[in-house]
Amino acid sequence: MSLSKQTIRIVKATAPVLEEHGETITRHFYQQMLSQNPELLNTFNATNLKTGRQQAALANAIYAYASNIDNPGALTRDIQRIAHKHVSLNILPEQYPTVGKHLLEAIAHVLGETATDEILHAWKEAYGFLANLFIEVEGGIYRENEQLDGGWRGTREFRVVNKVKESDLITSFYFLITTDRTS
Repeated sequence: MSLSKQTIRIVKATAPVLEEHGETITRHFYQQMLSQNPELLNTFNATNLKTGRQQAALANAIYAYASNIDNPGALTRDIQRIAHKHVSLNILPEQYPTVGKHLLEAIAHVLGETATDEILHAWKEAYGFLANLFIEVEGGIYRENEQLDGGWRGTREFRVVNKVKESDLITSFYFLITTDRTS
């Protein structure tokens, strides 16, 4: 799947608006998404949400995407970094539609009448493209992790079997796997 030239043009043209209103959009996004999907609360660092760091990080990522939508190679390092973070949190492909829905609603809410149907359609297409890219990259990371000696996908339960205070600053924890495999 590739983006249409019209979508690229529209999304790139909205980059300055996102630079100006990005954090307002992402604040509204997180407020709405997490109030309507409380099962996602544990996915995000509560301190980062409270201080606005999470909202700022997402706003910056969206702005970078809009600014570089015609040159996605410029985002490769950031996409890899974010994908690894997503994998560490066990983000699943079925979560992306929820995020997309709330992101588009936040854009429409914050920008009001200036968020035309044409702009929202372009952002829907652009988000779908980016979501598919993340799903693909994250799928590769999940598969790599599964292939590692002792590797797995998803979550696993562990039991602490020993705790050793190594120094005033360092404590070592030793774990035992308590279940075979869970998702």
